[in-house]
Amino acid sequence: MFLCRSRSFQLFNGLRRPLRRVYHRLLTEQSPEILSLKPITPNDAFVSCTVFNNQGGVSAVSRKFPKWAFLKDHSLYPRDLRKIDATAVDVIPSIVVKPTCILINLLHIKAMIQKDSVFVFDTSNSEAAMKLGVLMYDLESKLSSASGSHMAQLYEHRALESILMNVMTSLETEYKLHYSICGIILNDLEDEINRDKLRDLLIKSKNLSSFYKKSLLIRDVLDELLDSDEDLAGMYLGVHKSENDDFADLEMLLETYYKQCDEYVQQSETLIQDIKSTEEIVNIILDANRNALMLFELKVTIHTLGFTIATLVPAFYGMNLKNFIEDSPWGFGSVLGFSIVAALGVTWANFRALRSVKKLTMMNNHTGVNSAKHVANAKSAVETEVPTLPRRWSHAMRVMWRGNSYRMQNGKERDMIWKWLVDDKK
Repeated sequence: MFLCRSRSFQLFNGLRRPLRRVYHRLLTEQSPEILSLKPITPNDAFVSCTVFNNQGGVSAVSRKFPKWAFLKDHSLYPRDLRKIDATAVDVIPSIVVKPTCILINLLHIKAMIQKDSVFVFDTSNSEAAMKLGVLMYDLESKLSSASGSHMAQLYEHRALESILMNVMTSLETEYKLHYSICGIILNDLEDEINRDKLRDLLIKSKNLSSFYKKSLLIRDVLDELLDSDEDLAGMYLGVHKSENDDFADLEMLLETYYKQCDEYVQQSETLIQDIKSTEEIVNIILDANRNALMLFELKVTIHTLGFTIATLVPAFYGMNLKNFIEDSPWGFGSVLGFSIVAALGVTWANFRALRSVKKLTMMNNHTGVNSAKHVANAKSAVETEVPTLPRRWSHAMRVMWRGNSYRMQNGKERDMIWKWLVDDKK
């Protein structure tokens, strides 16, 4: 178990070190303002966020805005700010389309996109702040890019694509971590089943289920956007569009990340099913071992009972009572033979009862012994369903004497025939 934990810990560190090196490399190429991005202390009176201008440059880092003034300037309601201003990472994602902006809450990213600016809200989580640093780099690179591939794409769509790309990268990294650790535990369970490995598998399966729900919610958010033409039209902040216009470019953008998120959902669901199958197999193996131990204990008990019966009669014979058997030349042999026969008889009867208990059937509820009641019930069922030889001879003679169209003597059969005739006429 120590080896399993050490391998899992080494793998976890091995996956985190390259990720931190990537974050550090990207952040070192950033401007000094973004390098100073750190977790903030929650404040109920102010909103802290980093602002990007229409050229993609950083105009403010961790700037604090009064909440009521911020709501008034951007035509927002308090419920909107309550959703994106949470200092902790919110599990429930959302993309809300407003007339003048798009409010995004996906994993560690809480942002507000306008037609010429982007507000990325700060967080109090240190790990989320590191991921936000990578998002800042990507936003600055994509928003300030003047290449031909981005000239035809609107400002708000470029910002949305950067955010979705960062979210999918986080999901991919987290899934690979879960897949590696769970794979190690499942491989170790194939070699040996113990309590510690099952406990680790239970803990990791809970984390994997949390990841599955999180990715499923993100996929549902993207699916709702694709199904709503009103939201698609509202996501064109710089260009006015109605529900009847064409949204091919935005639909392709959302469908790309929808399929990628759906892939993570399907893969995590498959891994969860593998874990459940492994747990079921382990439970079956443990039940079989438990039953084998109980069966062994019953066998030992049966043999012990046989020896007890064998020594019971000699114990009576060895009492200090006058029974005149000791004077007979056949006394010792008869007592010994009777004891052996009694012991063998009791042991055989108990083993026969044990075999009948071990024999399970799916079609009946008896213990495997052909009892008189079971035989009678089976015979009655066979005679009811399958006609016997006398009944077949009687039916053949009746057909020969009266023909196939003879009158039904049974009232139920006659009513059934009339019902069929009436239904055919209708």
